[in-house]
Amino acid sequence: MALRLLVAHSAGERDAARRVEADVFLQAFGNTPAVMEQEYGPYEDRSRFVAVVDDESGRALGAIRLIPAGPAPVKTLADVAGEPWHLPVADSLATIDLTPEAVWDVASLAVDPRYRTGAAGAEITLALCHGVWRYATGTGVHGLVTILDDRVLRVLRVLGLPWRPMAGASSRPYLGSPASTPCVFDLRKAEVEVPAARPDLVPALDSGMFRSIVVDPVDLAPTRGTVAPRARPERSLPPRRDTTGWRPPTSRRTEASANPPPR
Repeated sequence: MALRLLVAHSAGERDAARRVEADVFLQAFGNTPAVMEQEYGPYEDRSRFVAVVDDESGRALGAIRLIPAGPAPVKTLADVAGEPWHLPVADSLATIDLTPEAVWDVASLAVDPRYRTGAAGAEITLALCHGVWRYATGTGVHGLVTILDDRVLRVLRVLGLPWRPMAGASSRPYLGSPASTPCVFDLRKAEVEVPAARPDLVPALDSGMFRSIVVDPVDLAPTRGTVAPRARPERSLPPRRDTTGWRPPTSRRTEASANPPPR
């Protein structure tokens, strides 16, 4: 395989990122295509994807969906304002000197289960994190928000990434995950905190140095991912619904390196 880290720009790259996202979320959380459309459809034209792609097959081995700030709230902030958290979003972000207009949403994190273990699996996760770091800082973003499955949150903390619970948030069931926590990542402080926590991972997380994944700064340029919206009927955000109901997915749950729809 010839692996490359990039911000998906072509239709094929974006489709590959959506495909691995859909496969992982179905397996890990029982999120069917109908659920994914309900949750992400209203944000589709705003979404950008950081992905590790096999250039030979065109297949994405892992992807992160980003939703930039805009006139309407990003998905994570819209969701945490409702059930089950009812967070006062602006007040919560203000505790670390951020505003809803200054944050992007890490709306999903998905890695193909065949590539989660061993050194190769670790590289894919690290590469995705590096890609988000470089792309977000390149576009002038100050902070990131997400709702993370608690298992994934533990993995990211082991990697030295300072994702912290949003002020007032606690772990709750969410969209197929039995326990997820709304989190925030202050990019302004992470540049100091990450090297202090995991100096051994600085070459990967900061410099993008990997053994099996090619990283070209051009592929992470701020101009990538900004495709023209598809022609589609005007639609409003879905009505607020109760996301707390949890049920075991139809397929066997595996350890998922996936962020439940933002979670």
